[in-house]
Amino acid sequence: MTSARAARWLAWPALLYLTVFFLIPTGMVVCYSLLERDIYGGVLSGFSLEAWIEAISPITLKTLGRSLLLASGVTVLCLVVGYPCAMTLARMQPRRRQVCVMLVSFPLITSLLLRIYGWINLLPVEWRGELWMIGLVMAVNYLPFMLLPLLRAWERMDTNLALAAMDLGATPLQTFWNVTFPLTRPGMWAGCALVFIPAAGEYLVPDALGQGKVRVLGTLIVEQFGKGRNWPYGAAAAVWLLGLVTLPMLVSLLSRSESGTSADLVERNSFRSAGR
Repeated sequence: MTSARAARWLAWPALLYLTVFFLIPTGMVVCYSLLERDIYGGVLSGFSLEAWIEAISPITLKTLGRSLLLASGVTVLCLVVGYPCAMTLARMQPRRRQVCVMLVSFPLITSLLLRIYGWINLLPVEWRGELWMIGLVMAVNYLPFMLLPLLRAWERMDTNLALAAMDLGATPLQTFWNVTFPLTRPGMWAGCALVFIPAAGEYLVPDALGQGKVRVLGTLIVEQFGKGRNWPYGAAAAVWLLGLVTLPMLVSLLSRSESGTSADLVERNSFRSAGR
């Protein structure tokens, strides 16, 4: 009973932090999206849905779709590169693995702005402003966020289950799909959430490399809160962005809640694979 009470008391600082620095600002943004814009660029206290009418306009929906496409492409590219890389790192000796992880994570301790200007000087002029090049640069920047959760999932996986499945007659492909993949799936979903969420609201890379040619949701929000001076419209676009990042967060949380029963599922799948 004492430990349960202590755990509840320890949760209060986190709840207070979440309320003050997330829930209250989010509520303020939602309130701004329902207010009326002043002709001089200010915000009036009157209720208005004009910002949401602009937020569901074809131009905004096109920008939203471009942001989804870019964030999804970056996430898929990081997953395709990060999965075999995490598998390779997990099979290394611990010392070599630590060195490789440090080298992979080293860009995280450098300034993102410095890396962006490095890419600007490295890329040919004709490639700047291309959506695929912006996605490639974002994928390079966010790759560690995909790799580290995947590596953690591979390190926690019991390799004896995969060996047992192959001893029972399962092929390598069957072993991977029915044993390895379910055990590493929570790390995959966590990595996808860590990449998709910041990629959906990315502003610096599209603005610097896009040179005004690529308009995504992040640049739209900055424009409306800055030189556009349309705070209600910018707030409505920010609520759109909040809705975008909520879905991968829910998927990641659900995958974590299901990870407790993954061992039983893997055990059944290994016998099924062996029986095929």
